[in-house]
Amino acid sequence: MRNLNKTILTLALASISGAVMADGTAPAAPAAPSLGAVIAATPGLTLTGYVAATYNYFGSDTPALRQFDTTQNGFSANQGALTIAYLPATGAGAQVTAIAGSDAQILRQGETGSATPPTTQFDLYNAFAQYAVSTYTMIAGKFSTLAGAEVATPNGDNEISRSLLFTLMEPITHTGVRVVDAVSSALTLTAGVNNGWNYTSTPSTPYAVNGSSGKTLELGISGTPSKMFSYSLAYYNGDSPLYEGISGAGGAGSGTLQLFDAVGTLNATDALNFVANVDYLSKDNANLLNGTNGTGTATGIALYANYTVSSDWLLSLRGEYVDDADGLLSMNSNIGFVGNFPIGTTSNTLKEGTLAVNYTGFKNLRLTGELREDESSIGLFTSNGKPASQQASLEFQAIYSF
Repeated sequence: MRNLNKTILTLALASISGAVMADGTAPAAPAAPSLGAVIAATPGLTLTGYVAATYNYFGSDTPALRQFDTTQNGFSANQGALTIAYLPATGAGAQVTAIAGSDAQILRQGETGSATPPTTQFDLYNAFAQYAVSTYTMIAGKFSTLAGAEVATPNGDNEISRSLLFTLMEPITHTGVRVVDAVSSALTLTAGVNNGWNYTSTPSTPYAVNGSSGKTLELGISGTPSKMFSYSLAYYNGDSPLYEGISGAGGAGSGTLQLFDAVGTLNATDALNFVANVDYLSKDNANLLNGTNGTGTATGIALYANYTVSSDWLLSLRGEYVDDADGLLSMNSNIGFVGNFPIGTTSNTLKEGTLAVNYTGFKNLRLTGELREDESSIGLFTSNGKPASQQASLEFQAIYSF
């Protein structure tokens, strides 16, 4: 009994003081909970991610009209991404999506407005805080655009390459504030102010010249009136150095940039749906194909057909037509290509057709193969060192999601 009492006393003292171990040493501090344990213990907190890699082959000398497919013949580690999010229906929340890889380098260059690609291959694609109350959600930080049928993250698209509209006419992200009112399933209203097309901060050089604040207004209307149909309308208006005029011939970076964007989805059956994306873009003080500055406009349409063959197979067709009547897109050095323009050219039309095959028979893994052909009426591409009106490409992609 004496020994038992002694043992109990020793354990009690050890419990109180935390200073006695069996070998007489101090006990180790309790281990910090793992990130997985924290997420599991916090309802609504999620951690997701993916890794995407591609192989590209282009028939042209240098890939053109592409956002991320910049390798003529080779492999690319496009994106490795992590998203941590806590977005409750009521109250405060936040989301951060970090991307690493070759796509992140391209995204970061667009966000800084630099003519030189950054050395880093890291980008905060989304980083925002939000507060939700009743039907309203207020967002501040960096968030995805309202425009377009496609997204920068590859696990959100059925094709590997991005559309002409995505690459040439639409923003990708915005940094600013946004207010969303989910009136009903058929109607959601959005309004916000941000730094413009992709910019995380206002580029200093163009705006120092013309004194512009560089802010852009965004307005959006979207909804799903029925299981069969959904829609999204977006409007952007603001000053931007994109599609800027020629320096010394009217100033650089001044003028209003506007985008009207519409997306509609029709679910014909459980296996077949159709999507249409229409854009109208205009810019004052733009570079025009006739070598002057002025107001330039461009219109484009992208049509999609997606057919689920089985639980493992999905086919996607995309066709596009862009009327670049003033050369607003074709003369834009900001989008990373230089065309071969015949003397006297006053307009350009762009077309593309894409067939993508997706296979999802492996757990968490999607494999995609894609054939695409682009056309330009003014020979925007090069083949064997000569101007060419067509460009063909073959691509394969693997995406692992977790």
